[in-house]
Amino acid sequence: MDHKQTIAMLTWINQVDPRVMLNEANVDVWAYAMSNVAPDIAKQAVLEHYKANENIAASPGAISKRAQNIKNSREAKQAALEPPAPPFKHPMSWRARNPQEWDRLMEQGRQERIADLKARGRL
Repeated sequence: MDHKQTIAMLTWINQVDPRVMLNEANVDVWAYAMSNVAPDIAKQAVLEHYKANENIAASPGAISKRAQNIKNSREAKQAALEPPAPPFKHPMSWRARNPQEWDRLMEQGRQERIADLKARGRL
């Protein structure tokens, strides 16, 4: 929120709760506390604050914490709706660059494993 949005929000809060004063010092404190909060999230945080605590005046710290919780909740909900990213396959993997060598080593490992099992009498 910028300075003008903070003034508008404080005016709105003051109309609901006259204990929250609209003065220059209060605007500066609220603007600092709400600098990284979107206006719609701030309004929702104020509404939730007064829904839960009618007798407690809104404070910048309480509203910014509640706004951060709302933001985290929205982000978590969005992340849950998005499908997971496919696993990243490195374009320069050794197997992709040397397919013949990969096949040769795989066959060599298979032959060594068979020989080892025969030596132990398990095959």
